[in-house]
Amino acid sequence: MNFRQLEAFRAIMIHGSATSAGEALHITQPAVSRLLSDLEQALGLQLFERSHRRLIPTAEARLLYEESETVFGGLDRLREAALSLRDLNRGRIRIVTEVVYADGMMPRLIAEFQKAHPDIKIQFDTGPSASIVQWIELCWYDLGIVVLPAPQANVQLQAYTSNEAVCAMPADHPLAQAEEVDLPALHGERFIAPVPNSAFRFHFDRLFAARDMRPEIGIEMRTQHGMCAAVGAGAGIALVDPCVIPDVDPAKVRFLRIRGGCKWDTAIISPNTRPPSLICRDFVRFLLEAAAA
Repeated sequence: MNFRQLEAFRAIMIHGSATSAGEALHITQPAVSRLLSDLEQALGLQLFERSHRRLIPTAEARLLYEESETVFGGLDRLREAALSLRDLNRGRIRIVTEVVYADGMMPRLIAEFQKAHPDIKIQFDTGPSASIVQWIELCWYDLGIVVLPAPQANVQLQAYTSNEAVCAMPADHPLAQAEEVDLPALHGERFIAPVPNSAFRFHFDRLFAARDMRPEIGIEMRTQHGMCAAVGAGAGIALVDPCVIPDVDPAKVRFLRIRGGCKWDTAIISPNTRPPSLICRDFVRFLLEAAAA
């Protein structure tokens, strides 16, 4: 990588096209394109997506440009930054998921991923699926995990997991020693349900409507770990995502399969208006491999 290549790269980032960059540098457009091609080859990175004769900066290009703002006179440091991006030793991932995946499952996965990538910075947030879709579309986050069905939006969607609800009940409940429970056997029980207008409440209501049942709901809560805490305190029973099981005291709460099942799918979503960074792609591969294990 040399100064002239970097100068051409910065000019394209600033002016938006090879033609405008050439005008700013007083060289031809083919000369700018050749300098950019030489830079990408030297770094082993694709810095721009070519789409309909437009140059769209990749996430690596944006990070490289940020570095050049402060170290434009230090090409050696800039080269090291680019090579670190290529080798997945540097970068940032901004993740947002449903709350249920934030209290146990996702922190464990993030911790495991960072053992292999200790210099990667990770920002982790939570929200309801409908909001997550909007935030990803606005590029506030790099990756989101949502419960389907989710609102239609201009995002990339990749199938992640298929889950089946379990029934959480107090350990001293008369049915707690069974492995499986039929929904009609829960008639008359007080339920702790997900809050209305949430993805999990959609599946809760759908299950009971399919059985022509009207559950008695005593408490509505946003978090499923909170629902399990209420179950353990004797406030009722709940249908929850099985990912909560490792985080709940088995002496207080038992989990039973539901005969006939209550199933839903989750998806990993990302912005459709910019390509994901290399480290984000690697994290998605890691999530998919962990889910398949």
